[in-house]
Amino acid sequence: MRAPYSNLVLAIDAAGVSKVYKGVHQAALSEVSLKVEAGRIFTLLGRNGAGKTTFVRMCATQLMPTAGSINVLGYDVVRQAKQIRDLISIVPQEGRPLRALTSWDHIYNWLQIRGEGKQSARDKTEEILRKLELYEARNRPAMNLSGGMKQKILVAMAMATDAQLLFLDEPTIGLDPVSRRQVWSAINDWKAKGGSILLTTHYMDEAEMLSDYVVIIDKGKVITQGTIQELRRVIPQNIRVDIARDGLDIDALEPYGSVVDTGAGMLRVFTFESAVRELSELALGRNLAFTVSPVTLDDVFVYLVGGGIGDNQNGRD
Repeated sequence: MRAPYSNLVLAIDAAGVSKVYKGVHQAALSEVSLKVEAGRIFTLLGRNGAGKTTFVRMCATQLMPTAGSINVLGYDVVRQAKQIRDLISIVPQEGRPLRALTSWDHIYNWLQIRGEGKQSARDKTEEILRKLELYEARNRPAMNLSGGMKQKILVAMAMATDAQLLFLDEPTIGLDPVSRRQVWSAINDWKAKGGSILLTTHYMDEAEMLSDYVVIIDKGKVITQGTIQELRRVIPQNIRVDIARDGLDIDALEPYGSVVDTGAGMLRVFTFESAVRELSELALGRNLAFTVSPVTLDDVFVYLVGGGIGDNQNGRD
């Protein structure tokens, strides 16, 4: 069992962290300061190249920061890397299982390397294989498994351990919807047992489903952070209405709020609850399909790092 956290210890405490790769003038990360509370799921969001993986690798002692300090579970990543490595586990973004080894081999051997006894390693290997529905394929070499099953092997290796802090760098990439939900369940089970997680993902529904706290970074800098509810308030309007575009004049929607062409045959109106009834009646009167939903994290992300709603806007702010 993983040891309980002290209430005084942050899972990660980063102060003024910057990273400049050799031969590159622009910083991959610039003066990033974050505090990750123990026992929570903390998510980093950003576009490709924003600096998410760089931050994860520095916290996991795989990269040295150029400037600033990072403490992981109370230990300094530069001076006390060995102590940190004994307490963490990671699913790397571009990891691959060994072709000739089975899923059982990967997990069982990894647990033995980390110091588990034989019986304990067997029990934990079977438990995580069953949880991620890999048990029936436990004796098949990784080279004979699908890409999604290979990805689940990497997740299983990390989550079978008793590490206190888990780094998940896009753990569900390439997984089908059912497999993604199996991983989500395992992540929530991990948290329920007292573990902490630093997650990166490009799936906004995944971030909304799992995260206790979210940080959005762009071009190496933190641009906002907060709970899901706090981030949704970044967009002035709190409701979005998607209406089929068929024959609909965009000018007819402008009085209700900000109008965006989604590019998928739908017009999206960011508006307030007071306008929902009128918009619904307009759509029904023209026999147009429509949906009403709260503003999502996906909307917030595009609003912040895509230049705002107005980038694709055909109406007014």
